[in-house]
Amino acid sequence: MKPCDFKSVEGKVVIITGAASGIGRAMAKVFAANGMKVVIADIQDELGAKVVAEITENGGEAMYIHTNVADEENVISTIKTVTDKYGKLNVMVNNAALSTPLHPVHENETKTVERLLSVDYMGTFHGMKHAINAMLATNSQDCSIINVSSAEAIIGTENFAVYASIKAAISQLTKVAGLDYAKHDITVNAIAPGATHTEIFDTIPKEQFDLTRKNSPNERFAKPEEMAYMALYLCTDMARYITGAVFSVDAAMTGGRINDIEWENPDPRDLGK
Repeated sequence: MKPCDFKSVEGKVVIITGAASGIGRAMAKVFAANGMKVVIADIQDELGAKVVAEITENGGEAMYIHTNVADEENVISTIKTVTDKYGKLNVMVNNAALSTPLHPVHENETKTVERLLSVDYMGTFHGMKHAINAMLATNSQDCSIINVSSAEAIIGTENFAVYASIKAAISQLTKVAGLDYAKHDITVNAIAPGATHTEIFDTIPKEQFDLTRKNSPNERFAKPEEMAYMALYLCTDMARYITGAVFSVDAAMTGGRINDIEWENPDPRDLGK
């Protein structure tokens, strides 16, 4: 049996969609820092080039490919570019996604829903389908598909049904695909992030920011790197028996409702709050 540590990811080739910003960018940096060859697939060319520069300046290996995940032929082209360069593909992270404003179902614009389906769901499907084809065709070993779902797929938020239902579909796609490839050295898993402090939260009103933070059981946002570390683990030899699983990374937000009851015997520790 191979040693079970993070060194097992060294030299693996990974494509991360939506990696020019947010959680995807954190994954790119964490993966590269652990010796993976990182391909940033995004439509944000300037930001993508910046992430590549940051990785290479720190001794990592990365490249950027303009990729619209809603365009199947574009995804095929990106994956072919990668396998032509490296001769293999070990990991595909389907992270690229859009969100929607908060609306009840009847007030959602159909074109908005169709756009979300094309990027979030079909983009994930395109990435899975063509990455798996490439893994098989190149005889790649110890392969992983990692999809990004959401805590919203588990416990929804009022007026957010469209986004939540699409992410729930991605979770189910992940679980059943785990069955499909369990015998074929390809694990298929998902992470379901809770409230994570990415660029989008810098653009919302302070009241909404504070409310979102307060609704997290530990009263803070996750750092994007905390999602990246979970994804990195799923790429390692330590996780080869894990497939068809969706991992909540949300400080127990999906565990149930929060109420603010003081302990009869207060926590004696100084936790810096």
